[in-house]
Amino acid sequence: MNFVLWVSIMRSTRSIKKAGRRGRRGFLLPVVIILAVTAVGWWGGSKAWRAGTEWLASTSWALLDRIEVRGLMRLPEHDILTAAAVSEGANLMHLDLDSIASRVMELPGVKKADVFMRLPGRLVIRVEERAPIAGIGVGRLLLVDDEGAIFQPEFGGEVLDVPIITGDLKPEGSDPGLKAALKLICDIRTNYPEIYGQLGEINCRDGKLALRLRPAGALVRTDAPTDSRLLRNLQLFLQQKGAELSAATEYIDLRYPAMVITGTRG
Repeated sequence: MNFVLWVSIMRSTRSIKKAGRRGRRGFLLPVVIILAVTAVGWWGGSKAWRAGTEWLASTSWALLDRIEVRGLMRLPEHDILTAAAVSEGANLMHLDLDSIASRVMELPGVKKADVFMRLPGRLVIRVEERAPIAGIGVGRLLLVDDEGAIFQPEFGGEVLDVPIITGDLKPEGSDPGLKAALKLICDIRTNYPEIYGQLGEINCRDGKLALRLRPAGALVRTDAPTDSRLLRNLQLFLQQKGAELSAATEYIDLRYPAMVITGTRG
């Protein structure tokens, strides 16, 4: 009885092993077929793509007819085209689009550039400009965006409605006063829009920041211009005013947390 049972178990075990080998062969065969088809398709598709590209390059569709620049608000289109440096009548299929984008992004006022083609004959340059949130007055006017990138105005007659950072500044280097002023402006612009709308100047001198509001440079008196509680008080005060400050306003005193005191000229 025990012998018969042992024989039955051994036969079953051999049957399971054979089935396992057949199962593995059955599993591997479809995988091998899929990999082979993929490799052939890739090789054939690559050749087909090259052939299609070469054919397009030989047609009039590939010849550059015009360049379209998108996204400009401040920058002159001429500057973008000059930086792109693409020859008239160039073959679009032979252009290095990434290199064109890199050249455009070297312009100080450009944050990002994408270049792509639209057949027949059209090259598109999509530009994202740097948006100035403040000016820096250091003998000459410079601009700065919310990433801290400093760049020059595009032309002398450009009109910008942004606050100015003044004082003992060195924008070419790592100036702690300038960094503190930029951080404060970004905070005010994000969290206190009424203050930003009336902010005319942030002066940085001897490591201290002083705020002046429009239209006549009313000084914000405070020992802690970055204190969020004081900024909230100023925000509420300006919201209650509902309009631009009077030109006669000489100062706004925030040194008392429970109140805002104003002083006028004359």
